Amino acid sequence: MKIATIATLGTVLLLSSGCVTKQTHEAVLQELDTTRQSLASAQNIISDQHLQIKQNEAEIARSRQELADLDLKKGTLQRQLNDSQRLLNETEARLRDSRSQIETLRQIEEETKKRNEIYTRFIDKLQKMIDGGQLTVTIDKGRLVINLPENVLFASGQALLNPQGEETLVQVAALLKEFPDRRFQIEGHTDNVPIHNARFASNWELSSGRALSVVHLMLNHGVASENLSAAGFGEFHPRADNESVEGRALNRRIEIVMQPNLEILSSELPNIPR
Repeated sequence: MKIATIATLGTVLLLSSGCVTKQTHEAVLQELDTTRQSLASAQNIISDQHLQIKQNEAEIARSRQELADLDLKKGTLQRQLNDSQRLLNETEARLRDSRSQIETLRQIEEETKKRNEIYTRFIDKLQKMIDGGQLTVTIDKGRLVINLPENVLFASGQALLNPQGEETLVQVAALLKEFPDRRFQIEGHTDNVPIHNARFASNWELSSGRALSVVHLMLNHGVASENLSAAGFGEFHPRADNESVEGRALNRRIEIVMQPNLEILSSELPNIPR
């Protein structure tokens, strides 16, 4: 553009000097026209370049916006991924808990089935004594219980087994021996009539003494010592109202309780939804 200006200026100077021929004049005009055309072409190119620059700038702005949008989407997707992973971890943990609870329930169901089978077996084996009123066999609060009334086993206020009681317990001991994998607790119970004599200071001592008498007989007839325990409850676990003679008679008793299999009562059991 600067060269074209100088050429034009030179042409003007030549024309103003008045010393040019017609041929020279025409050549100068031709050159001037060519310069003008070159100038117009250059201006068009510059305009096109300005337009291209603006288009490039717009494209860069769009690309930057798209990049910002992608960064935003990336952050959103990352949070969703983190949330999904946390949910997956929680679901897997609940699944493990559920499997553990199902296994515990399966074991409890199996234990209940075994208890019921043992109950049926006890009924079959002890049916004659049940029919004779010497004992009863029940499921009480999930426990298998052999209930023997006081008058079958002891004289009033005594912890020494009578002959009928010994005969009855010998048969029960023979049955307990058939279950070496089970543990049995011998529980002594009394009515609420106070006792106080040279041997028993209270019903605690009387109920405990009676339970131990039964334990010793069981041991003497082959029941494994590790499968037996004794407990005295005094008058504090009555089966009936102590206000009547009949009720007090029901409360004076020995219970042989088959203990549940505590190995299946894992720490998972309290967490089972109800």
